[in-house]
Amino acid sequence: MRGTALYGSTRVRVVAAAASALLFVGSGSSATAAAEPQDATLGYRADARADSFVAGATAAPPFKKLWSRDLGSVVSAPVAVGGRVFAVVNADQGGEGGPRMQLVGLDAASGKDLWPQKFLTGEPNATVTYGGGLLYTQTGGGKVSAWDPATGALKWTTSLGGSPYCQYPPTWYGDVLYTQDGRGKAVALRAGTGQRLWDAPLVENGFAPVVVDEAGVWVAFDNLAYQLLDRNSGRELRRFDVPDRSGPGGNPAVLGAGALWLRNSFSDDANTVAYDRTTGAVLRSFPADATPAFGTGRVYIANRGVVRALNTTDYRTVWSYSSPRQAATVRLVAGGYVYIRDGNGELVVLNERTGAKAWSYRLAAEPHPMENVVAEQDERGWTVPGIATARGRLFAPAQGGLLIAFGKA
Repeated sequence: MRGTALYGSTRVRVVAAAASALLFVGSGSSATAAAEPQDATLGYRADARADSFVAGATAAPPFKKLWSRDLGSVVSAPVAVGGRVFAVVNADQGGEGGPRMQLVGLDAASGKDLWPQKFLTGEPNATVTYGGGLLYTQTGGGKVSAWDPATGALKWTTSLGGSPYCQYPPTWYGDVLYTQDGRGKAVALRAGTGQRLWDAPLVENGFAPVVVDEAGVWVAFDNLAYQLLDRNSGRELRRFDVPDRSGPGGNPAVLGAGALWLRNSFSDDANTVAYDRTTGAVLRSFPADATPAFGTGRVYIANRGVVRALNTTDYRTVWSYSSPRQAATVRLVAGGYVYIRDGNGELVVLNERTGAKAWSYRLAAEPHPMENVVAEQDERGWTVPGIATARGRLFAPAQGGLLIAFGKA
């Protein structure tokens, strides 16, 4: 079945599978995914939907600093589960000649090491995620490994093969890991063993993250192309692509408010577009230079330093926040609060209902007035950014390779 959709003035092609196609529902069902801890941050942008929402979060400002660890020169988006926090770090302190990407496991209350750091690669772009009781790392060169979070023991390791270029972590959903190799191939691995379940061709190359829900596996390349794949087989269920245009990807796709949200960063047309999850129809579009985040009945859109909270019923602005540096990214929505990384170096926490400022903390020095500050800066070449929460604590990477833990004041 073939149809058309409109994006700006560009006509795009939508290819959908037959309406009678059955989606696999089994170990990857939404019920299985929901069994994961709710007061936890399981990976980059919080969960398999990449919506930055932690449904059962208990952390709330004001906070006090519990501990700080100097882990090298860069700290990834942390994973926080129970009384533990994990991250990939560049253990190079900045003068040792290059990346030494390592997996770190810390006690959440004290910041002490749970086990010796695990070397991953001497190349950039290593990442970490959690699911089904295990940690999973992926290197830029496509080596995927599973680790015991309690002991740091290696459970299995495998390679995606070929010449991968990976920037984002794999996505865990229903005891399967989903990833893509940056060279036009999506891959599914059995989470417990690393067994390869399927490969599937992609419409584009590039370092795009993978998002997953009960409908299937979504792989998108900015707002130029996406595919919906069957979780069980990798069979293509739907495709969207802009004719005669290509791009590297890199802007995360998000599932929220019944839609797939894609974003581009073209200088003359930076925006985010929502596509109906079921039909692929274009629903709405907003100017945006950062990936949307979601809360209960809200979507948070950032553009040129202005973060707007919109109702997902009528998409009217409820409140807004403005950065003094015209750059801001919503990193997390948790426990009734919105966590914004401001371009001025601060972590700013706002009340989700009113937008009132509840707390802030400086994570980095104020940039020079002439420095170009980019929203959603992702430390390209090293790892992906983010913050995490679990069991009333907040974990935030800071300037110079620090990881800082906060708790109730």
